[in-house]
Amino acid sequence: MAETTNKDIYQELKQRVINGKYNIKMRLPTEESLIAEFNASRYAIREAIKQLSDEGLVYSVKGKGVVVLEQTPKTQEINLSLRDINSLQNLNKAEDLNKAEDLKRATIIADFQQIIVDEKLSHKTSFAVGIPVYAIKRVRRINNKNAVLDLNYFNAQIVPGITAEIAKDSIYSYIKDDMKMKIAVVKRQLRIEHAEQVDYEHLNLGINNCVGNMVSFAFNDDGKQFEYTESHFIPDNFIFNQIIKF
Repeated sequence: MAETTNKDIYQELKQRVINGKYNIKMRLPTEESLIAEFNASRYAIREAIKQLSDEGLVYSVKGKGVVVLEQTPKTQEINLSLRDINSLQNLNKAEDLNKAEDLKRATIIADFQQIIVDEKLSHKTSFAVGIPVYAIKRVRRINNKNAVLDLNYFNAQIVPGITAEIAKDSIYSYIKDDMKMKIAVVKRQLRIEHAEQVDYEHLNLGINNCVGNMVSFAFNDDGKQFEYTESHFIPDNFIFNQIIKF
């Protein structure tokens, strides 16, 4: 029997992940199992898994193996090579804004509540209907200007205990430092959209009638989605930087 190539292995494993074959354990089979199944070398298996990881489908965790990230139609839209997306990566992290000492910055909590996901919100966020989430609106003021509006939804079953005070400081610091939870992967998609009423209410848009929108889906190292966030920002404050190596 001919040895299977890493491309064939990648394509087969990708279809299995997308079709939910591994959804019960949320893990890929062991390397040894895959080597035997595909009659392939360890190198071919690892290259296939690396490609799946680059596309945000799986994540390797020491002691757990290769974790399969939850797949929904929304998250599948942005299963791309995340290594090549490096701009606006820290836009919705308060701790990173706070490192820029030449800026005047502040975070305003415009709304904070716990709600139950309904059909409409489930379609938007990919969270299951009926689960509790923290719904938070945060305005980022930079140099006395309302520059960024964060619309956050955090799964309250996975990330319990969030308060308005934590949201004003840094939710990610709370997750990593206090909860000791590993943030495995954040999938992001950049859009330009017509401004809505919430944008006119909270952002200093001036003559702009559109906003940039960085949509984020965050997963822990069990492969579970714990966050959906939209970061709306004023277009004329946006600079896209990317280095492409050939």
